[in-house]
Amino acid sequence: MEPVFPIDIKLNLLEGKKFYRYSYNEYTTINGKTHRSELNKIFHVTLKRLEKERFEYHIEIFDRVHRDKELSLSEKDFLEKIADVNNDVVLITDEYGRLKNLQGLSILQDRLEKTVEKLSRSYVGKQAEDSYQFLKAFYQQENLVCKDFLKNIHFGMILHKFYGRYEKENQIKHSVRYRNFMANTVIDIDESVQTEAMRCDDELLLLQYTGNIPSEKNWEMLYGEMKRKGITYNSETDFPKLDKYKGQILLDFVTKEVLEHKLTIEFSLGENYQKKIIHHIKEISYEEL
Repeated sequence: MEPVFPIDIKLNLLEGKKFYRYSYNEYTTINGKTHRSELNKIFHVTLKRLEKERFEYHIEIFDRVHRDKELSLSEKDFLEKIADVNNDVVLITDEYGRLKNLQGLSILQDRLEKTVEKLSRSYVGKQAEDSYQFLKAFYQQENLVCKDFLKNIHFGMILHKFYGRYEKENQIKHSVRYRNFMANTVIDIDESVQTEAMRCDDELLLLQYTGNIPSEKNWEMLYGEMKRKGITYNSETDFPKLDKYKGQILLDFVTKEVLEHKLTIEFSLGENYQKKIIHHIKEISYEEL
């Protein structure tokens, strides 16, 4: 069924409690050889309306699994302990899911200090020390921490930037910066969204979005990394390319809570370098845990 415009996609509930299963799969193919990295986690979200136009998200992660043969058990343990800093966090948003502030940033800062103190006993050296200094500086800046929570790798797939008011002739667009297409690089993607109402047994709303590389900005970083890694390419015909960039968000038509969200990205730079990334989050019942 065609949607009736304008569509106002904003939270409309007093309280909701949901469990989500999240997976992140990354496939990197270099010279025909593919490496796979996978992260799976389950988390619980309690959403409450505090007052008009203000909501509280309480997010608890209780299961997280890394699958990557190139990561040692100690590296996985390190990542696990750093990620635990953000566990049991409370976020305050407006009705469109736009993050206003963290409740208790000092709690995260204290948790980080204790985590770094413990890790520094086992993980030493310049790389580890650089990580500790970066994290300490990072958690002193609430705006950066808030932005980080909105990324897909954290909770951006439920607190999503595509909440908003949609007019038929004025679709919402965003620019997103990625750092995981290639090591030591950044690249910008322009996203644009389409809406589709679906009324079946339940009332559902579907947002579909696509992306493209808007310009040659930052391409030299990609070419430079290819050279450093010794990956050959044709400077005349090979260029950074999105072979696929497709996302879709399934929402409850009434409450506008996310039920499922999937984003598939396929990136390449010539025949010798390809990257495929799949983000997927889905609501699950307590019985499915």
